[in-house]
Amino acid sequence: METLTIEQQVKQILVNNDLDFRIEKMPLVGLQNIITVGNDGDLINDISHVKSPYFGLYNTKSGNIINTVKEGYTISQNDEIVELVLRGMKGYGNLSVQKAGSLNDGRRVFIQLAIEGVAKVGDDTIKRYVTVIDSNDGSSGLSIGIGDLTMSCQNQFWKFYKRGNAKMRHTASLTQRIQEIPNLIELALNESMQQIETYQKFASVKVSDMDTHKLVELINGVSKASSVKDLSEASTRTINAMENLYEMIRVEMAQKSKTLWGLHSGVTRWTTHEKSAPRRENGRIESSMIGTNYRTNQQSFEYASQLALV
Repeated sequence: METLTIEQQVKQILVNNDLDFRIEKMPLVGLQNIITVGNDGDLINDISHVKSPYFGLYNTKSGNIINTVKEGYTISQNDEIVELVLRGMKGYGNLSVQKAGSLNDGRRVFIQLAIEGVAKVGDDTIKRYVTVIDSNDGSSGLSIGIGDLTMSCQNQFWKFYKRGNAKMRHTASLTQRIQEIPNLIELALNESMQQIETYQKFASVKVSDMDTHKLVELINGVSKASSVKDLSEASTRTINAMENLYEMIRVEMAQKSKTLWGLHSGVTRWTTHEKSAPRRENGRIESSMIGTNYRTNQQSFEYASQLALV
């Protein structure tokens, strides 16, 4: 089979994942109502076009303006992002592009790199990923994190790192960015192995009903251990969410036993399959990667990590 060039691979990934669009920087003009003098000397209402210091970032596929920026902003294109990642992957034969896509009308682009093989946590098989997110709208730089998928229940969990060495600004030159990508991938691969070790620790630590109540209250505001007053004042939506979260935890604990792994998996089952997310293309992935469901999963992970240290 003929080996595809980098350029051919980039095109294939763009087309297969609906990333074959570009971002154009368009000047914005304001319309101002003014009064002018007509040819006959009468005053007439007119409109003046006022030049704006801002430019709109235009998605050529959707026809929408995804953000506004100043003149000095340098556009990032999908083909550049994909090429960066593919070149950065060279030398890591255990990585392959599993999935890619855009979030929120192309404001961000993600690429999911599957790590060869699987890991085991108790009786669960875990598929591990390195995940890359970059923005087309100037809202963030390129960031690399990890992800995992519990095969039995399809629960997904992502973790991105706030420290500077896991991110890369758009102000960096293309050459510099290509050189930095392998280091970021190496960091993510190491973090992924540590994540599995943490999960294995979770699987060995038993939890009490009160541990569960405290996590539910941390995430939802109230739990079954809350006061009658707090429960009576909670909205119907909050109560329904609470009941749904408890059910997801019950299901996961029935499979994984009453451990931190079962507790945390109950939360990721909820965010992956049940908890609300934007109703748009890749909306659930978006929420789990960068939105409210991501923050919920991080709360659960940090809570379980603290209990694992006790």
